[in-house]
Amino acid sequence: MGEPRGVNAAHIGRRLRELRAARELSLRQLAKVIGASPSLLSQIENGKVMPSVDTLYHLGSALGAPVAAFFGAVPEPSSGGPAVVVRAGERQRIQLEHGVTWENLLPREEPALRFMEIHYAPGAHSGEHMLRHPGRDIFLVLEGEMTIRVGFAEHRLGPGDAISFGEFQPHHLQNDGSVEARAIVCSIGDEQGARHPPELVEG
Repeated sequence: MGEPRGVNAAHIGRRLRELRAARELSLRQLAKVIGASPSLLSQIENGKVMPSVDTLYHLGSALGAPVAAFFGAVPEPSSGGPAVVVRAGERQRIQLEHGVTWENLLPREEPALRFMEIHYAPGAHSGEHMLRHPGRDIFLVLEGEMTIRVGFAEHRLGPGDAISFGEFQPHHLQNDGSVEARAIVCSIGDEQGARHPPELVEG
């Protein structure tokens, strides 16, 4: 069956450079928008480091692009037609910073929809900051345990447990257990950056 197709750091860097060029932003301008250092963005663009989950979301928001755009070359959104099967060994996969892996369960970018299997190694987390984005999130834990903080509330989920919350709810994911955690995540609604891209600050 084969392993899922990995999206490496060099590919993420190329996609970031393309998206930044399309918005005619300098590294310094983009860094200021997302609150990161130009040095970090340069390292990402040059394929030297992988971004964390929160950094990838901030980049997508600032560039008006869905996070799915970082998986690969973005084809035209689906407009119906025959069923398309995504085999387990054909998924696109991104191994992010802090022990997080995303596997895309969709064959192509779909408007206002993300559907992924996520893997969190023991101790893995979504980043230093809370995530906050358009669209309603639904998580279903398949294996292991995940601690999901939504606002000020903390929820510990085991196999078969699910949680959902509305758009722009600040949240953070972490695996405090000793084994890998696996979950399905579906985000429905306005995709990252599509409706509320941050104001771009000159500088």
